[in-house]
Amino acid sequence: MTKVQPIIDQLAVERLDKLLFRGTPNQWPNQHVFGGHVIAQAMEAATLTVGEGYKLHSLHCYFLRPGIATQPILYDVDPIRDGRSFVTRRVVAIQNGEAIFTIAASFHVGEQGVEHQIDMPDVPQPEDLDDDEAYYARVLRAFGKQPKDKPFMPFEMRSIDRMDLENPQPKSPETGYWFRLKEKIDGDQALHARLMAYISDFAFLSANLRPHAMIPRDPRLKTVASLDHGMWFHRENFRVDDWIYYKTDGYWTGKGRGLARGALYDRTGRLLASTAQECLLRLKQEEKEALS
Repeated sequence: MTKVQPIIDQLAVERLDKLLFRGTPNQWPNQHVFGGHVIAQAMEAATLTVGEGYKLHSLHCYFLRPGIATQPILYDVDPIRDGRSFVTRRVVAIQNGEAIFTIAASFHVGEQGVEHQIDMPDVPQPEDLDDDEAYYARVLRAFGKQPKDKPFMPFEMRSIDRMDLENPQPKSPETGYWFRLKEKIDGDQALHARLMAYISDFAFLSANLRPHAMIPRDPRLKTVASLDHGMWFHRENFRVDDWIYYKTDGYWTGKGRGLARGALYDRTGRLLASTAQECLLRLKQEEKEALS
């Protein structure tokens, strides 16, 4: 058994009824459920109710409550529209009778049209960058902690201009990282799209903290969480077990929130997908008083 396949297997959902599905939560270090995991499962539940020929092109999510890692998640699909060119689905993820997450997903048959894109920025190639997992393991050891042997992310990542966790300094909100699945996999394009959506929620809101020399676990922060997440798929022929660059920009922070936007490119410079996310960045009370 590979290290990656069990994580991928956890993304599958079980059909209980025509429009009702059940998924297994993932084991995240904070005992909650990773947002990207719920997005990927809700995508599959929606896709299983859509006819052939329709491809997912956009999704809009709201994270309502923290997911509980020890309980299964129900996905209730609402088939709100079936058109000739577009199909729309709304999915509610439920635990303990309460909604923890909701997603609206739109599917399109695809048409011929004019084409252009914003080009990929000039960044170092993944071969020229250190592996993030190895870097964080070194930092943990420097703080006298032992890194976990069990991987919780199926991707290897290599960041551009990462924050120095031992000596954080203000940095530009424009950054990014390369990622690819740690092993080659079989699977259709829909699986690769779900895995791209899975990782699109990872290290996204960190871009909003960089100008403030902060990381999500900064002691000045009381609560850090994704509030909503949008994603638009521009291409269909891509693989997440090949290197993809995720450009992330922290566009704005204020009022206890932050807005980030992202773009995902393959190594040839094709724009594969775009993202946007608003997050909660709640300071501790003493930090709020210091700013007033």
